[in-house]
Amino acid sequence: MFTLRGGGMMRLATLFIAILLVGVAFGARSSSASAHAQFIRSTPEANSVLGQAPPEVTIFFTESLEIRYSEIQVVDATGVRKDNNDTHVHSDPTNPGVTLQPDLPQGTYTVIWRVLSAVDGHRTAGTFAFSVGQASPSPAPGSPTLTIDTGGSSPPSWLAAINRWIGFGGMAAFLGAVVFPALVLPAGLRSLKPDEETKERIADKVARIVRLTIISSLVLVSITTLIALWFQGWSAGNDVASLSSIKSVWADTRFGQVWTLRVSVLIGGFLLCAIAFGRLRELIVKGDWRESSWISLAICAIALPLTTSLNSHAAAERSETEFRVIVDWMHLVTGGIWIGGLLQLALITPAVLSITDKRPGSLAGVIPRFSQVALVAVGLVVTTGAIQWWHRLHGITAAFDSDYGYMLAVKVVLLAPLLLLAAFNLLVVRPNFLSFVVRGAKAASARILAWERRFRWAVAGELAVALVILGVTAFLTETSTPITGSAAGTNGSTSASPLPTPGQFATNMKADDLDISLDVYPGKPGPNEIGVFLNDSNGDEKPVQQVIVRYKYLDQNLGENQDIAEAFHPPTHYTVSTSQLSLAGKWQLEIIVRREGLLDARADFTVQVNA
Repeated sequence: MFTLRGGGMMRLATLFIAILLVGVAFGARSSSASAHAQFIRSTPEANSVLGQAPPEVTIFFTESLEIRYSEIQVVDATGVRKDNNDTHVHSDPTNPGVTLQPDLPQGTYTVIWRVLSAVDGHRTAGTFAFSVGQASPSPAPGSPTLTIDTGGSSPPSWLAAINRWIGFGGMAAFLGAVVFPALVLPAGLRSLKPDEETKERIADKVARIVRLTIISSLVLVSITTLIALWFQGWSAGNDVASLSSIKSVWADTRFGQVWTLRVSVLIGGFLLCAIAFGRLRELIVKGDWRESSWISLAICAIALPLTTSLNSHAAAERSETEFRVIVDWMHLVTGGIWIGGLLQLALITPAVLSITDKRPGSLAGVIPRFSQVALVAVGLVVTTGAIQWWHRLHGITAAFDSDYGYMLAVKVVLLAPLLLLAAFNLLVVRPNFLSFVVRGAKAASARILAWERRFRWAVAGELAVALVILGVTAFLTETSTPITGSAAGTNGSTSASPLPTPGQFATNMKADDLDISLDVYPGKPGPNEIGVFLNDSNGDEKPVQQVIVRYKYLDQNLGENQDIAEAFHPPTHYTVSTSQLSLAGKWQLEIIVRREGLLDARADFTVQVNA
């Protein structure tokens, strides 16, 4: 059905290979990375105590950075900057640094970093602390309120995720509208065997639906693409309405290069529509899709998701980057064909049935053909998804070790009702319509109409679940993948500490079946001993795999950081020696307890660190 003769096939094959090579080239430019620029380690190390002040602070990240949009600050306990405001890289774009003022006095210093990934364009931030000689003395009475320049605002991650969700839906609709008329519709028309007049009427309706879907999807993707550039300029320049930041991001960053490629594909799509739409009605009537303009449009639809993969988690992987970008691309394309095909099935089938009185025959032909296409697409979606799962989580149980893993598990679970609804249409609905064809039942009979309604509800259900899966996928792109190896360690000390003396802060909270108690000593800026005490209220203690203490400064937005607690008396007592509480003010300490065979237990404590 898609065979071309002579030079036409060669030209289209050359175009497809060129698109693939461009994608691989962009993917190859991604440095060793791991989805969002995440903290690996620093010099000096977090929570370290030094005999004298270092000349420079350097941080190692999992991705290359856009250094002109990244900054490192070093402040003392009063919030006064002690660096020279010269964030830089020497040669490795994953390893920025900042020099310090000479002759720093003894005390605790907080390093505040805010960076922009050059690979996936995401903004990340965090803090850690180190001490010179000893902890900082308390500020003098009447000292001014702590104020730190955190660099303006960034777009909310949920808003960026919704924009991606809409963009994913547009790409899927584009793919489905190009593929469905060529691979599925002809089977329905052959089974229907309409006369010429009916065929002309069907062609008119179907062509109108396909044209509207393609134009709408291209417009939708174009709008989300423009919004993505605005968001990136906002994130880079820390200003919601900075035209100079938007222009700079477009002209000077890798994100801008990929964005330009995406816009080029979209422009190509609009131009090809102007050519292909002229013959669309004729293609539907003849059922012969060996038309170069339509296949070119299909190649354009397949190429569009590549521009998403080039700024995705796959492009930020630490090894086999080109392979992983291609796997991610295939995942998006095949998922789009499946979901976009469902949309066309929901739109075109009622339009065709409204014209003909041979309704059972039409559905008996369309359902198995769509199922065949969907089966291939689903097989590739599952295969590529399994590859991505293994590369990012390295096993099934790891899905419950991170927020990313939980969301990925939700996505997999949602596939179950989708597959059940598809199986219902193929194994239950189709045999009924075949039996109606064999018995010669009238199109208007109550039983046929009842099964048509079941079919439509099943397709609508599939489409609804598919849209939810697209939404989960969009939010996954805004969530950091778990890091492994050298990047997976704690930011704080993991040596077991002596039992802390009851501190300035001690309280307890209920989390699922656990009573979690927290003790912070001395509860002042600088080094602190944190004790986490666990008590299973059901009396059925489960092995504790990990206790994480996550820190967030509430008085200002300085990002988040975390320590892995060391077991002191497992499974009830865990400790951390840390300098994370390096600034006076309110801190949120989130305690995350991971146990074998259970969901994470989480408790949020608000801790007042007094000067």
